[in-house]
Amino acid sequence: MKALSTAIVVHVSDLNTSLQYYKSVLGFKEDFKLETYAGLVMDEVCIHLSGPTNPGRKKTIGQAHFCINCDEVDTYFNEISKNGAIIDVPLEDRYYGMRDFAVHDPDGNTLVFGTELQTGY
Repeated sequence: MKALSTAIVVHVSDLNTSLQYYKSVLGFKEDFKLETYAGLVMDEVCIHLSGPTNPGRKKTIGQAHFCINCDEVDTYFNEISKNGAIIDVPLEDRYYGMRDFAVHDPDGNTLVFGTELQTGY
């Protein structure tokens, strides 16, 4: 078997509010939208948003936490900060060899965007 891709499913309290935030603030593009479920993409990253009335597995809203590896983060951080991103952890170089920052979505789900430092901590 060869794994080909992944889609993170994030449970949200209001699908339309979350879609607006992920698109207008974080810069994701809408891939598809069903009644209570939607897909977003940014380059090779795919995120699915599951609204509260979507059937199937339910997870606690606001409890997602995931990391997105990027080729650089400074420009993106500045752009989304101006767009009104909910910054949880500011952009800094970390002891574990990453330059990263964390944002929340409107429900408190956490997205960490980071790039590997070339300094070899």
